[in-house]
Amino acid sequence: MDKISVNKLVEEVKSNLPREIIVSIAQSCLNEKKDSQTTIKKFEKEVYKYTLKVQKKVINCTGTLLHTNLGRAQTDIDFNGESTNVEYDILNNKRGVRNEFLNESMNLLLGSEDVCFVNNNASSLYITLKTLKNIYGKKSLIISRGEIIEIGGSYRLPEIIQETGLKMVEVGTTNKTKITDYKKALKDNKDSLILKVHRSNFSIDGFVEEVNLKDLKSLTEKENSILIHDLGSGLVASRKFLEKEKIDIFDDEPTVQESLIQGADLVMFSGDKLFGSLQSGVIAGDKKIIQSIKDSPLFRTYRCSPLTLFELQETTNRYVSKKEIEIPLWKMIAMKYEDLENRIKSVSKNLEIKHEVVNDNSVMGGGTLPNKSISTPVIQISELENPDLMSRLMGNDVPIIPRINKNNIIIDLRSTSEKNDIYIKDFFTKL
Repeated sequence: MDKISVNKLVEEVKSNLPREIIVSIAQSCLNEKKDSQTTIKKFEKEVYKYTLKVQKKVINCTGTLLHTNLGRAQTDIDFNGESTNVEYDILNNKRGVRNEFLNESMNLLLGSEDVCFVNNNASSLYITLKTLKNIYGKKSLIISRGEIIEIGGSYRLPEIIQETGLKMVEVGTTNKTKITDYKKALKDNKDSLILKVHRSNFSIDGFVEEVNLKDLKSLTEKENSILIHDLGSGLVASRKFLEKEKIDIFDDEPTVQESLIQGADLVMFSGDKLFGSLQSGVIAGDKKIIQSIKDSPLFRTYRCSPLTLFELQETTNRYVSKKEIEIPLWKMIAMKYEDLENRIKSVSKNLEIKHEVVNDNSVMGGGTLPNKSISTPVIQISELENPDLMSRLMGNDVPIIPRINKNNIIIDLRSTSEKNDIYIKDFFTKL
C-alpha cells in the first residue's frame, strides 16, 4: 500500500474547520489502511460531512414558520455579547434585581402580578410543580386524560410529573371531562393542584367536552387548591392586531392574557413559539407563587442567559409599543400573497431549470395550530428531473432548506426573511 502522511492528506482540502479537527479526521481515515486514492476520497467526504454539522445560518424555505429542527422562531437579535447591566443597578452603583425592566414590561404586557424566566417551557412546568410540592405541600396533580400530552423528542408529560414527586391523578376520559370529575378528584385527594394543558399540537373533534378555566378557578377557590395553565404556544398578540392584519388562524387560540383574566393562578408558555423570541420558558401570574419559584434552589440552574433575556426584552417592547409587525414571526405570518409572488419573481428571474409557481400552504409548526395553514405561492421544481439539486441546496455557502412534496422540491419564501432573498437569487443564478 502506498503511503500518505497526515500533513499531505490535510493539504488535500480547503476547509474552515479548525486544523486540529481536520487532523483528527485525517488520522481516522489513515487508520483504515486503504490505498492513497481511497483514503483521499474518504477524507474529502468526511471533512464535507463535518462541515455540514457545524451550527451555522441556514435559510428556512420549508414553509414551516416555527421549525423546531431549525431553531423555531427567527429573530433579528443584535445583542453584541459585551458586558450588560442584566443584574446591576446603574442608578445606585450596586448589585440590582436581575432583568428588572423585563419583569415590569412583561407584567404590563400580560397583566400579571409577577413573572419569571427559565430556559424552556419544560423547565417552567417542572420547577413550578416542584416548588408547589416543596413549599406549598401539594401532594397530587389532577389532570384531564385528554390533556396528557407528548411533545416532540422525549417530552412526555407523565414523566415530568413523576420526576417532581407529585402523584398524577387522571380524571375524565380522552374526549370528555366534566367539572364533577375534578370535584371528585379534589375530594379524594387532599392537597392537590389542578393542571390544565393546552392541546397545541393536536386536536380532538366530535363528541367532546372540557371544563373552562373560569369554572376550574371557582372550584379551586372553594377547595383551597391552585390552578395552573400550561399554555405552551404563548400567543400574546392582541386581537386588535390580528384583526388589523387580517390574520384569522388564531381565532380559536387562547392568549396568555385571556388565561390570566379567566382565573389561572399561573400561566406558562414558550418564548420561541408564538411569542416570537428565543428559546425560553415564561411563568406568569400570582406574585407569591412566582417569588417562591425565584427563591427555589433550582431556579438558578434553569435561569436564562443575558442574551436570551435581552431578546425577550426587545420582543416584549415591540408588543408593548404596538409594533408587533416588526417581530420577524408576525411579519412572516402577515405577509400578503401578492408580496410573496413579487419576491418569487425577483429571486427566480435567472432560474433556467424548469419550474412552476403554484399555490400551496405554509404551516406554523413548533407544536402549534396543527390544523391551520396559510395560503402561499411557492416555487416547485421536480426532484426527479434535477436529482442533484437537493445536495447543491444543502451545500450552498448558506444552506437553503426546502421541503419535499410528492417528488417536488418546494421553495417557500414565507418562512424566511426578505433579506435572505439575495442568497436564494444568487444560488439560482449560478445553477
